[in-house]
Amino acid sequence: MKKARKGEWGYFASERKRRIIMTCAIFGIAFFILITSALYFKTRRNIMTIVAMVAMIPGSMSLVSVIMFMMRKSLPEEEYRELNSHVGNLTAAYELYLTSQNQNALVDCLVICGNEVVGYISDKKSDPRFAADHLQKMLRADGFKTSVHMLTDIRKFTERMDSLNAHADELRSGLSFKPDPAYEGYGREDMIRHCALNVSL
Repeated sequence: MKKARKGEWGYFASERKRRIIMTCAIFGIAFFILITSALYFKTRRNIMTIVAMVAMIPGSMSLVSVIMFMMRKSLPEEEYRELNSHVGNLTAAYELYLTSQNQNALVDCLVICGNEVVGYISDKKSDPRFAADHLQKMLRADGFKTSVHMLTDIRKFTERMDSLNAHADELRSGLSFKPDPAYEGYGREDMIRHCALNVSL
């Protein structure tokens, strides 16, 4: 199976596997150093024990991220296919986990057309209002005066995507955009998507 990148369907499952492997590797190296140094020096009181203990810190941080990804699940394939069939020529992103100090929200799908940003949330524990307000605030901080809405009904979301596709030319006309040399080939909607991914887990 092709590795899913951030913003693609299957990202949570793919990233979960990657982080589990990385966490096991970090702890494996730390324990290897701890055991071999104890055998070599005939005591645990040596400088390499300190090195092994320090290595536990990034390992523990990585373990926390594994737990966070264990709690997140990718969209069922049937739902993904249904949503993807309505994307058309919209700029889309999947599996965004928006985080803040006080709240988090899981956005299954996000579509962008001009200044319109619309997301679909199926997770009952996620607050659509928080997700919309938080994302809009972050995008405006990056210079994009977008209008962000979050829907919890998949049928209403697909209908909204169809409407955006039908009025895409009108919604995209007259919008100014100065390309960023650091992101060659990125259009305005690509940059909005990129900013949304940056504020996601």
